[in-house]
Amino acid sequence: MLCFCMYNRAKEYIGKREKNGVKMKRGLIGIFVLGFVFTIKGIVITANIATHQVTINIVAVDELIISGGDVTLTVDSATAGTSLDDVSDNACAFDWTTNSGTNKKITGQLDADYSSGVSLSVSVGVAGGNGDSTGHQMLISASAVDIVAGMHNENVGNNVLDYTTSVAIASPVSETRTVIYTITDQ
Repeated sequence: MLCFCMYNRAKEYIGKREKNGVKMKRGLIGIFVLGFVFTIKGIVITANIATHQVTINIVAVDELIISGGDVTLTVDSATAGTSLDDVSDNACAFDWTTNSGTNKKITGQLDADYSSGVSLSVSVGVAGGNGDSTGHQMLISASAVDIVAGMHNENVGNNVLDYTTSVAIASPVSETRTVIYTITDQ
């Protein structure tokens, strides 16, 4: 439509100013054609460009995984005249990641207590990062205990879990409990 209007205006102008005859018509038509080509070319170039915005949101991430599978502690010996021998296992490991700028901690808790006279404690051999082990902590179901403290902005793997069971004289029994670990604010 724009091109048709431009052509009609040029034709009117030529009709009124017919000094050089055909040469003036050809010159105006040439200008019109060049204007049309540049207009179309501009439209094509513009069609090859598209833009949009990309927003990246980084949210708080606290991840924890245990490798090594389930643990079985078998108490099968004693020193005569004392309680049963403690049994330990360190075949499992913790890996954790936190992007928190403030200190985090890992707590541990049992889903239910063992029978009277049977206890389970755990410590973590921290392999790096900012976190520190809190030493051997007895796990109970009533409340969580701190296992690792002072973690922030870190990704740490292969932190050895060391479980130890202590048993007073108790009748033979086999009990399985779930240990629940949680990353939380310190």
